[in-house]
Amino acid sequence: MLQAVVICSKKKFQFTKQGDPIPFLSWLLNSLHYTLTGAKIKRSSVVFDTFQGEMVVHSRRVPPPGEAAVGERYKTTSTTTSFLYLTLDLPSSPLFTEDGDHNIIPQVPIYKLLEKYNNMTEVEYKTYDATYLKKFEITKLPKYLILAIKRFTENRFFVEKNPTIVNFPISFDMAEFLETKVSDKYANTEYNLLSNICHDGTPTTGTYSTHLHLSSASQWFDVQDLHVTKLQPQMITLSESYIQIYERADLSVDSKG
Repeated sequence: MLQAVVICSKKKFQFTKQGDPIPFLSWLLNSLHYTLTGAKIKRSSVVFDTFQGEMVVHSRRVPPPGEAAVGERYKTTSTTTSFLYLTLDLPSSPLFTEDGDHNIIPQVPIYKLLEKYNNMTEVEYKTYDATYLKKFEITKLPKYLILAIKRFTENRFFVEKNPTIVNFPISFDMAEFLETKVSDKYANTEYNLLSNICHDGTPTTGTYSTHLHLSSASQWFDVQDLHVTKLQPQMITLSESYIQIYERADLSVDSKG
């Protein structure tokens, strides 16, 4: 299987070199979809039916200082797009710390990060010649929700890691981030954590591990390569989470009885 990944990805992913799981996950889901549908983008597949959601992106251009927002190019545009995962932006790490605070790691609740998708929070995006403010409105919830926490930033010289700890529950409700007309379409908008991929260490020498929930045994496991150990649920939230996979509650075995 590892050799198949190397060949199919045209050596983009190598089993001899540790890679970033977010690009790999995106490539894997899209590759499986294209293979199942014969590379016909508009056709559905079990992959997209399981992981794909939809949102409307509302975007407006910000005028330069001293210029009025007049004209067609400053009007708000709305575009419907699909997603396989939601990217969560961490707040910037403080450049300086107060005396005695050198060992304090910043923390942020996951609810704060998810406010990006509540159709009220405007997020700034810069291009080479303009600045845009965008709002994201989720219009369709996926059966399985993938959250990707943007922990690494890269420039021409080095890769920097944001060590901020994301506080998250094992279960949470997406209803508060949805318009009422959207949440009313679902019998249940609560999601239960199935898997938590985390990164430990520096960007260049760190390692990845996976926290995996086995529902039939009601047990969490820590998986790193071939090493598998039992894990207490309270230890999961202490990790530097990178990717999380949630299952909508109405799909779980327990909710079906």
